[in-house]
Amino acid sequence: AAVVEKRGLTPMDQASLNSFTKLFRTTLVDKVAAEWNTTLTMTETLKTKMSTCNTTINHQVATCKTCTQSTCQKDPSFSDYLALANPYTYLEGPLKDLTSKFGEVANLLGTEASGFFNSMKGMAGSAVDSISGSLTDTFNGALSGLGDLGHQITDIGHSVGNTLTDAGHQIGNAGSSIGHAIGHLFGRRELDPAVVECMKKCDPCKPLLLPKNQMVSQVCGSDIVTMNNTINSRVTKIKGVYDAALDTTHPIITKIEYDMTSANAQMQLTRVYLTVRLNGHVTRYQTGVPYAMMQLPQTAHAIALEYWNKFH
Repeated sequence: AAVVEKRGLTPMDQASLNSFTKLFRTTLVDKVAAEWNTTLTMTETLKTKMSTCNTTINHQVATCKTCTQSTCQKDPSFSDYLALANPYTYLEGPLKDLTSKFGEVANLLGTEASGFFNSMKGMAGSAVDSISGSLTDTFNGALSGLGDLGHQITDIGHSVGNTLTDAGHQIGNAGSSIGHAIGHLFGRRELDPAVVECMKKCDPCKPLLLPKNQMVSQVCGSDIVTMNNTINSRVTKIKGVYDAALDTTHPIITKIEYDMTSANAQMQLTRVYLTVRLNGHVTRYQTGVPYAMMQLPQTAHAIALEYWNKFH
């Protein structure tokens, strides 16, 4: 029997909470898959913009050199200055981390994970292939390690873990976020002070003396820096939600409480509180989603998307 607390709230029984949590997690990992697909599309656009920017900066450098040679007979050396990064490189780390937890997704969600894995198969066959062959191999190896979800849920974590062991060592600390893309867009500048003084006399050189983000914005427009920051934020959030959803040591939901007297004409409870792990901390809040007692999947889906929007 449900225990009614003094403040008029009834805690959800454990069996119901387990069912709700599974549906909640399923919505979140499906959202993770969708967001990764969108992020990879954005990254393709960023890569094109970076390629165009590289050409523009090369032209800026050539114009700068022409000016310094005639103005003060200096010839700035820009060796490694234009080492353009492929933004996809910085997605390898997060994506390999994603695949390393495929077994946990399968163990926690069982057949409910099929939508997520179908999305992963689509990514492995398209966008991921643009990043690197080794990443595609990692994806395919992890997916094949899952076997048939209906029959091989037990011990899947072990087989996936073994598949990924070598890949994990190879990737090392190749980069946990795409935030490095602008940071490593250009090599370190170690220009002679006299050359710098000369460059300051030439208008075409002035943007090249700015900090990297400002330089890219001034020469190529602010789109690249803005998009890079957006992708970085997206990857951080996607990874954070994914890890929280799969964390069994610190369960994503520990309690749901509701006021049985708050039912409306549609048999929806309007006063429902969740205790969840959000942004690394346990917190309790009242959901803005009406809790439809007879429509558990739809309710869990809506409350999970509300959680997604609260995550940062």
